Amino acid sequence: MTTTLQVKEETYASALSVKSGSTLCTLSDSETLFQPSRTLTVNARGIGAFRLPVPSRQTEVSIYNEDGTKAYLSTRDKISSGNAVLSNQSGSLIRTEYFFGPNRDPVLHLLQANESEQVTVNGNWTSRTMQFVMPGGRQFEWGYAKEKLADGRKVNLIVFRAIEKMGKTREKKARIAQLVRGVDTRTPGTSKCTAGNGGELQIDEVELQLHKLDEAVVIATCLMMLKKEMDRRRMLQFAMIAGAGS
Repeated sequence: MTTTLQVKEETYASALSVKSGSTLCTLSDSETLFQPSRTLTVNARGIGAFRLPVPSRQTEVSIYNEDGTKAYLSTRDKISSGNAVLSNQSGSLIRTEYFFGPNRDPVLHLLQANESEQVTVNGNWTSRTMQFVMPGGRQFEWGYAKEKLADGRKVNLIVFRAIEKMGKTREKKARIAQLVRGVDTRTPGTSKCTAGNGGELQIDEVELQLHKLDEAVVIATCLMMLKKEMDRRRMLQFAMIAGAGS
């Protein structure tokens, strides 16, 4: 009987060329082998620690292919709005309705679906993990992690996983993508202290296909995670100003 892992290995051997510098390891024994075959650069500048708690002035975030060509563009409605549209050469793909504050979950509108479809992303206001369920019941999540590389360095990741229920309490998680923000991969001009900065988005295309997920959903939800990261920073800045005023 051919297993899913064997199918993946055969597919990669015949059709995919994995970037030599990619991270080929697992965060935990419970996860499937992560084999990134596609790399995108998310050019998000984020916000620094010492500033007024105003929204980011970057209204356009470009996402580039490895060869430097533009793959996607995320455009916010205006500086004061978190709403954005993700597009590529084929047109508008996903519109994200984003709300600042607690108990106001983001909503994704899939613009090129056969029927009008929307996805609500769930998570506590202060949580660093966000989950959503696609039409049809497929469940996914973004969460933070650290990974130790072969040379001993540690790199900060935001990891995108598919979640499959294995009974009432057990879950199987398959890593589909990860945003890497190390010294060599984070957006130029930003640092590890920047909130919401971009980096290198690595995608396992075979896992993407196995879970029947569009790449654009990964991009849109990744940008949503960066937006939430900036808003957590802004809340701390509000608190600092309020504390100084009192």
